[in-house]
Amino acid sequence: MIEKQYTQSQRDAIYWNEGPVIVLAGPDSGKTAVLTERIIRLLRQTEGESFRILALTFTNKAATEMSERISTGIDNQEKRLFIGTFHSFCSEVLRNHGSYVKLRSDFDIYSSNEDLKAVADEVKKEYCKLHPNEDINELKLLNAIQYFEKKLCLTEEDVDAVMPKTNYQKVFKWVYFRYMEKLLELNALDFDMMILLTYKLFKEFPNVARVYRSMYRYIHIDEFQDTNLGQYTLVKTLCGQKNRNLFIVADDDQVIYGWNGASHERLAEFRKDFGADLIQLYQNFRCPAEVVGLANKLIANNSGRTENKKPLEAMKVMEDTESQHIFTKKYDDFEDEVLGIVSLILQIKEQYPKESICVLARTNRLLEKVFHSAVSKGIDCVKSKRKDEFEMPYVLLIYDMLKLANHRNDEKALIQLLALVETVTGKSIDSESVILQAGVEDGDLLKALCDHLNGVFDDKSFEKSISLNLCEGKNFLAFIKDAFSWSDRHINEIGEQEIKEQLYSEYLAEKDVWLEFERNLRYIYNLEEMTISTYMQEFSMISKEREPNDNCVQFLTIHASKGKEFDNVILIGMVNDELPSFQSLKKGMDSIELEEERRNCFVAITRTRKRLFMTYSDRYFGWKKDMSRFLTEMFQE
Repeated sequence: MIEKQYTQSQRDAIYWNEGPVIVLAGPDSGKTAVLTERIIRLLRQTEGESFRILALTFTNKAATEMSERISTGIDNQEKRLFIGTFHSFCSEVLRNHGSYVKLRSDFDIYSSNEDLKAVADEVKKEYCKLHPNEDINELKLLNAIQYFEKKLCLTEEDVDAVMPKTNYQKVFKWVYFRYMEKLLELNALDFDMMILLTYKLFKEFPNVARVYRSMYRYIHIDEFQDTNLGQYTLVKTLCGQKNRNLFIVADDDQVIYGWNGASHERLAEFRKDFGADLIQLYQNFRCPAEVVGLANKLIANNSGRTENKKPLEAMKVMEDTESQHIFTKKYDDFEDEVLGIVSLILQIKEQYPKESICVLARTNRLLEKVFHSAVSKGIDCVKSKRKDEFEMPYVLLIYDMLKLANHRNDEKALIQLLALVETVTGKSIDSESVILQAGVEDGDLLKALCDHLNGVFDDKSFEKSISLNLCEGKNFLAFIKDAFSWSDRHINEIGEQEIKEQLYSEYLAEKDVWLEFERNLRYIYNLEEMTISTYMQEFSMISKEREPNDNCVQFLTIHASKGKEFDNVILIGMVNDELPSFQSLKKGMDSIELEEERRNCFVAITRTRKRLFMTYSDRYFGWKKDMSRFLTEMFQE
């Protein structure tokens, strides 16, 4: 029985049974609770049945939160449920059926731009060798490749249909198809190609799509407004004409990833394609009533919203007796604004020491100035950024050992690993000797390396674990545990206290990311039955950045703040040309670009739980600026 704490509209969503539906969910309207309660209800009511439930999200954090809630609400249902990102789902499909599209199940996932650029540069060299008289050095080939991938281009006709006007059509087309060939030769994928190949698999091999269509009777998609063309087309291809049980949670007022292909029109497209019903969750449980009022005034100026969409209704009862929750401050120039924001942070910390603080801006350019000024005043600050690779040698050592264990003939991985071994232990191993030995024997570089590790780590037990658990494949999870235990001891043996403390702090931060990854992985897989290739594929799709502690002041762009909330939000740079951006203003007052900027502002102000501060200046970097039109819209009578 669903608890009485839910509103009627939330209960309508939780008890939705068959057919397609859009749950139009405003900020903090209880959408995660609705999603998880519905899944728990479906699992409970169908105990003993074999079909599975699919829930797709856009972040690993959201997937973990849903998994944790479901695991506390119902036991032992992991085998009937897949909760993960689009890319995690595609990875699972391609592991099982990738051979149809010339992909082996132990494929690598290239997540860093550095890796992708290296492949694109190789393709560029091939093209220049074939066409020595053509100068293509100034072309942004990787951007073009990713554009065609997102458009799901499988054939030359597909490319021709979406090709922008350019004199380099022949170049872009050749490079695009050669790039995909090159990745398949390397048995590797980038994120966009994961979507593309899964779509290709479902489209060209309908029997595979039918397997998944039959397996997943109910499909859920969180943050549907963020889907790009490729992701939405993939979902349609998966569903075909038969499976119409799509439960979509979305908010067209929070479409802020237009640069990645998201569109406010996708909701209308979904309703048309599937004939979906609509349930509105419009009650906001996060923000003070004054902030909800500003948000409603602001977003009402957007024309491209769902017809008859209800305004947000403030439900939060404030614990304090403050009469004011919104503050605006004007400064003469940005330098003064920076100093004012730092002073404000110190004031909030003194007055409300246990409350969270976030500084938001449209661009990193403004954030950088405030961040460095705050750090100089001794404020504990953190800037959020995606980390695709570990940075600590001890953690990288473990990660690269797993890489070599996954690809036993990868000489590049061996050379990188040996460099880390020398950095950590101070002992060198000749790569040529290892490569020569492997070539004489069976080509297994890890096996050859194990013969050279005797005494290198000064720990016979750990060296035995490398040999048995990793090289011989007995238990790679036990190797990871042993490797971290060895690293803990080795760092603590470093003599200089100051160096040891700094090293250990950075090491622990990355170790925590690793352990958190393993904890979250257990919601999707049985780790004890997991292969090392699946483990590494899943690992390559997460950011290696640790969640900041509650005492840190977070500095985020508006895009990075989506899905987060804070007691105190300081939104800076509220001027025309910053928020809204110069480019959107240039497009015109009724442009889709300006409407997206307004949605950016809407997302920013609805991150707050208690207080919203908005600041602006007369001058930025020597240029005179006008107060943001969004401030005018929010405060108009």
